[in-house]
Amino acid sequence: MANLMHHALTHPDGALAKLAALDDDIRSALDAFGPPRDRSEAPGFATLARVIIGQQISTKAAASVWAKMKTNRFDESAIAAAASWEELRGAGLSQRKAEYVQGLAASIESGALDLDALPHLDGEEASRQLVAIRGVGEWTADNYRLFVLVDMDAWPFNDLALQEGMKILKALNTRPDGATMKTMGEEWRPYRGAGALMLWHVYAQHRHAATIADIK
Repeated sequence: MANLMHHALTHPDGALAKLAALDDDIRSALDAFGPPRDRSEAPGFATLARVIIGQQISTKAAASVWAKMKTNRFDESAIAAAASWEELRGAGLSQRKAEYVQGLAASIESGALDLDALPHLDGEEASRQLVAIRGVGEWTADNYRLFVLVDMDAWPFNDLALQEGMKILKALNTRPDGATMKTMGEEWRPYRGAGALMLWHVYAQHRHAATIADIK
């Protein structure tokens, strides 16, 4: 998977080269900072659950919860599906996130969500199937598409670090909101995923920021 993302990004005819040809600011950022590091993630329940857990809490808090999840083997869908909400809350999850994680695990175990089929679908259909699961929103689906499916057009436009990266890249006075980011990304199709990775990379040069790849 890592080699796949690296190739998709940095091949001479890859997504970053194509995006740089569309946007001079991306080209300048590449010249200044080089390409972003590989941030690919393993497919499966654990990655999706980790993204859900990381929503709206600090990286440190999310890492602590995830460590407890792994200790209890709740990073395995069969065990998480069979766990009670109280047991999941004992690992540090809120009531709502316990419901989300258990529901996600149950969907995978029942076959309602077939993660193995997602790589064979177009991006929009993959997102549709993911967001049909309670607790999986657009941001989570787009991150899964980008980091796991290596979809070079996935665009998690509501990500705050991504918005800060765009502010820096385009020398904007204010951070663009999600709606503005969605519109700005249209000019980068079908390489918005490469653009997202580059924006995180730019932001990281100015402030140390974490993404789902850092919640181990």
